[in-house]
Amino acid sequence: MPVILEIKNKTNWLLAFVTSVGLLILFCIILIIVSIGFLQPAGFISFALPFAAFFIFILDIWLWNNFGKTVLTMNPESLTVHYKNKLFTSPKTYLKEEIDRIETENFEVERHQLGVRYHFSISGSTYSVIFIQKDSEIRIVDWITKDKADEIAGELKKMWY
Repeated sequence: MPVILEIKNKTNWLLAFVTSVGLLILFCIILIIVSIGFLQPAGFISFALPFAAFFIFILDIWLWNNFGKTVLTMNPESLTVHYKNKLFTSPKTYLKEEIDRIETENFEVERHQLGVRYHFSISGSTYSVIFIQKDSEIRIVDWITKDKADEIAGELKKMWY
């Protein structure tokens, strides 16, 4: 019987406010362009396409920030990761035999080949649950607290090992 975990994203209120205002402005611009386009020749409506594409991009960020959830469906032989309210993503399935180990990692200081990146969080939400496959790391759940990351990793280890 599969075990289902839902992890809610923490809402960034500044991002929620800015994207909400941006969506309203873009929606008004698109409405104005489309309404003027009905009075003009057919080529005028194509002017609204870049605004519509940008609207969809901002809508994706807004939905994920405000209502996004990561849903983990754990089976004895696989794990399916599904991102609710994230546009253009499909569920990802990881098989137990492909995973070497499960860990939690603190990404407060992230080292890359091009330098170092610092993440500051008042709430301490800098941890991720990661899978180690041979030489690569796969982040399953990002930007959660240490307690939540340890709880998720513990559930996975209990189910699989």
